[in-house]
Amino acid sequence: MPGVPFVYYGEEIGMIGAKPDERLRTPMQWARGHADGFTNATPWEPLQEDSLSTTVESQEKDSSSVLTLNRRLIHLRAAMPALADGKLVPLRASVDGVAAYARRAGNRVVIVVANLTSAAVNDVTLRSDVGALPAGRFTARSLLDGSRAAPLRVGVDGQLSGYVPLAILGPLQGYLLELVR
Repeated sequence: MPGVPFVYYGEEIGMIGAKPDERLRTPMQWARGHADGFTNATPWEPLQEDSLSTTVESQEKDSSSVLTLNRRLIHLRAAMPALADGKLVPLRASVDGVAAYARRAGNRVVIVVANLTSAAVNDVTLRSDVGALPAGRFTARSLLDGSRAAPLRVGVDGQLSGYVPLAILGPLQGYLLELVR
């Protein structure tokens, strides 16, 4: 979304945090061991319950980790003008619980689709208003894993209608699709 992105302390590795607020500010979980590598002394707060499994060290070389995903998203946003400061183009999804929009910088377009439900959904269609996107035929390439989504055609009026990017959207999954001519 537009705006200044930020990651709260510990979110980059998926630290659980806990209430009260003081428990949100526990030592960073760098590595397993005394105080999770945060200090050689006694930390001011006890470690979080997930401190043995959720550490920077354990996620550093894991290509599917939360840390790796956060790093990839930060680099993608910096490298792609459409994601960094492109115009927000609302899209409408045919299924409640699926959010969709495009970010457009000139003819560069990235479609973002997120299944916010806890169940997979099938054949979700996307549509836009007239003039929302550049006209033409496109292939859609995932910016996260390089896979291909369904090709699409945007009418001469700049409207997207009835586009099904993927047959199945996984539960609690997000997709970034770059449109390529």
